Amino acid sequence: MKSSLNIPEYVRDALAGVAQRLGFTLNQHSVDYDFRAFENNRSVVSVLYRVTFREEPREVTVLCKVPPLEADDTLLALFEREVFVYGKLLPALEQFQRTRQAAETANTSSTSEEDLSLPFAPSCYHAHCDAKKGEGIIVLEDVQRRGFSNRHKFEPMDYDHARLAMVQLGRFHATTLALKKHQPELFEQYRYMGNVTGERVLAMEGFEQAMEQAFEAASATLNQADVGRREKLARLRGCFAEELQNISDTELSEPFCVVCHGDYAGDNMMFSYNGGFPNRMVMLDWQLAKYGSPALDFVHAVFLSTDEAFRRNHYDNMLQTYHNALLNHLERLGDDSATEWFPLTVLMRLIKLQARQALVLGLLHIPLTVASEEAALAAEDETDEGREDSSSVRISDTSDAKYQSRMAGLLKDVFRFGFL
Repeated sequence: MKSSLNIPEYVRDALAGVAQRLGFTLNQHSVDYDFRAFENNRSVVSVLYRVTFREEPREVTVLCKVPPLEADDTLLALFEREVFVYGKLLPALEQFQRTRQAAETANTSSTSEEDLSLPFAPSCYHAHCDAKKGEGIIVLEDVQRRGFSNRHKFEPMDYDHARLAMVQLGRFHATTLALKKHQPELFEQYRYMGNVTGERVLAMEGFEQAMEQAFEAASATLNQADVGRREKLARLRGCFAEELQNISDTELSEPFCVVCHGDYAGDNMMFSYNGGFPNRMVMLDWQLAKYGSPALDFVHAVFLSTDEAFRRNHYDNMLQTYHNALLNHLERLGDDSATEWFPLTVLMRLIKLQARQALVLGLLHIPLTVASEEAALAAEDETDEGREDSSSVRISDTSDAKYQSRMAGLLKDVFRFGFL
């Protein structure tokens, strides 16, 4: 589908370079833009569409991400962070894994059956951002062409998807830890990946009022007679800003800090399947990537992308799965002492330090998730004209049964694990 929309010259130039990199002949291939596939995408950070290069007998489709029109400084900072991840961090991690694998193979005189350089994200063909000019573009592999797909993003993750997510997270964190140890000079640039939105969010007009309403709604899910828990939640309500700032305090979690994905949720993952079971996974949307405690990503996935029933049955298993994957990958990358310096007890301590952030974030995440699902279902029945006016997501009615169940379960587990 050719679009009548004006495509900026810098985007056309970037795509021309990608086409040549993919083997298409300059001025002898066509470029088609398709905005339909992601017309219901509700991201405020980027605009996503498909681009297809055609030159007989070949065609290749890629995904193009650009900042939205009139993006402010905060959105451009988020886009710039994702460009840095795709353009600098992920290639460095893949190259480091290949180098370590080659060294291990040479030392053992054997061929490893496991490929240590399996990618953590879709291949990136081009990544550029000039915040001063308001320009940004990321051109990615369309992994759907390789059989990857999204699970139902509004539903809590099931065991098979969550287990693979923990394995992939352990591998990713292990690779950044190993790079920090073996190539500290290279890693230094990633140590300064701070929280892009932290101060901006706290200063946003209306944010404090939104948090007050969120705490009020969450408190209403507690039993009226449970005075102790209501008081603990009230104390957190009085210092939630400090709790959010503590997330960025890396000194609390050193020397175990890693590069975190930052938004490690089920809707930022795509899976491929073998026999109906997920066997490969890639991570999407790296705008919130930062240097911090490995517990941040673990807590985010387990407490915000699963439900109470899942955590009751599988929390210990998820903890062991993540920790084992991290240690095993550290050992494959050449660290024979990983078990001694990063035992499970250390991970549990890190989680306890960071777990309250799951509750603070969950106060907003859960109602937004419920509201997004309601809006998506409503959009299926709307006309195209109706969709034009439905791009803003309202916070869900907190009397909704789904909200009540998810929030009550989150509070119950935060108290049950002693995190609050």
